[in-house]
Amino acid sequence: MEKFFYENSHEFIEKMNSIALELDESVSCYTEKNKPILQGKIKKYIDMLEQRNLGSQSKSIKEVIEDISPLFQRSVRWGHAGTMINVTPPSNVIASAVSSYSDFYNPNFAQDESSGYLMTSELIVSKYLSELVGWDWKKSGGIFTFGGKGTCLYALKIGISKAMGEKSHLEGIGSQDIIVISNENSHPCHKEICDWIGIGKNSCKRIGVNKDGTVDLKQLEIVLRENIKKGVKIGCIFVNGGTTNEIVVDPIKKVVNLRNKLVAEYNLDYKPHIHVDSVIGWAWLFFNQEFDFDNSDIDNEVKIKIESLSKKVSDISLADSFAADFHKTGFCPYLSSIFMASDYSDITHLGGRERIPLDSMSFGEYSPFEYTLELSRPSSGALAAYSTLEAFGREGFQKSIIKLITNSCYIRDSLSKIDNFEVINSDSEGIAVLFVVKKNNTKESFDEIIQKFNKKELDDFIEYNHQFYLFCLKKLEEDKISFKLTFSKSYKPSQSDNKTGALKIYLMSPTARKKDIKDIILQIKKMKNLFDSTTTKIIEDRKLPVDFVYRD
Repeated sequence: MEKFFYENSHEFIEKMNSIALELDESVSCYTEKNKPILQGKIKKYIDMLEQRNLGSQSKSIKEVIEDISPLFQRSVRWGHAGTMINVTPPSNVIASAVSSYSDFYNPNFAQDESSGYLMTSELIVSKYLSELVGWDWKKSGGIFTFGGKGTCLYALKIGISKAMGEKSHLEGIGSQDIIVISNENSHPCHKEICDWIGIGKNSCKRIGVNKDGTVDLKQLEIVLRENIKKGVKIGCIFVNGGTTNEIVVDPIKKVVNLRNKLVAEYNLDYKPHIHVDSVIGWAWLFFNQEFDFDNSDIDNEVKIKIESLSKKVSDISLADSFAADFHKTGFCPYLSSIFMASDYSDITHLGGRERIPLDSMSFGEYSPFEYTLELSRPSSGALAAYSTLEAFGREGFQKSIIKLITNSCYIRDSLSKIDNFEVINSDSEGIAVLFVVKKNNTKESFDEIIQKFNKKELDDFIEYNHQFYLFCLKKLEEDKISFKLTFSKSYKPSQSDNKTGALKIYLMSPTARKKDIKDIILQIKKMKNLFDSTTTKIIEDRKLPVDFVYRD
């Protein structure tokens, strides 16, 4: 067994490097340059499990690699220009290297005593983000947690604590009615955390949205007033700081002003917590300082979109908390989510602890396990985020976001020029491109389809787009194309009563070249022509996963 352990870090890294290279060589047989996923046939998991049995004897490293390498089949290559399925970037090399290297020391970010000064990375990232927002970094602070849902869970827990006081930590909410405010464009996890925390999904009140996707402030005020008058506590107000597909940012300042007005008017003994769910949109904060839009040489359309969104996101400074997923628009490996509070005491109070001021906190006194949900806390997220921030700097993040928006604008423009293709989010300031395909005899625009089509016609429209998606999947399996997009059957435009479905391109590779994208657009066009010439209906031979965003 000694062959698996090393006391010397240099020997450990040398061996790890050797194993990684050997594994890469073994996995390379599944890699095709022009495919967005690694090769591999679709199998049933039971067939794979029945082939595996735990042996009684130790294996050689070579034998283990032979066992492991087939599992990389069908893995997604996020840096490939044809990978267009989610808001997942390729991991930058320094973040992966630093977080992997830390494995030798196996730190637990529960406390600094078991992690050395590596935990300073969490404090530094918190400082940098606070400065980007405009908070006092000595008062504010953040903690890395298990994902975007984790950041929302922290926000809700803090909100309940504020609304109900310390008693809620000992006795729960009892018979007290409590609601959580979200809106129709918000992430489904806002309802799910209500279930996880024990107040039930029905406690999450989804407010309607305007045509631009932002929360309806008039409806929000009505719901808040009705519940406050009835004595219902407001557990948390979730505000969108960049939705997954459209990167819609709610009017943060107006929501904060409304909250403050109602607190004063009803003489509330607490201030409802406002959390900006900005796990994607936080990256636009890099444009709030030291970026001269007037003298930049980026395309005018791209400039307008980025400048507009960055101004909206800057109002995060007025909220009580926000979140950042570095494994999304931070180009880091999974998992690196951080929850940020304008007052770090909101976090420490969850464990009944008073915050030790940064001015006086010494090594041995930083122990987040005393107030975090997790007792075991990995180092990877904080170290990946910190190393990326240092490596990229403001300019590096700016260039990466500019590249993503430039690519999305190019894709929208290219698809719009193809007959029977219609981009349905041309005005979006985000990265995702939503579009639909139409039968050759369709004269109506997408807006007219929403307004005029009856249920049967809409069902046929959705099925046509779904069939086109399945057709593209089939051609990918046959190695006929080099792209992978996605489809949402349950997509519903803002202020529409009916679902229309939508095809989606979400290109997150900052290294994707225009010529590669152009080739993929041509492939998509070719597939549409080929699809229209076939009469065979494609039957799904497996249950495709529910869309992250529209599953609610």
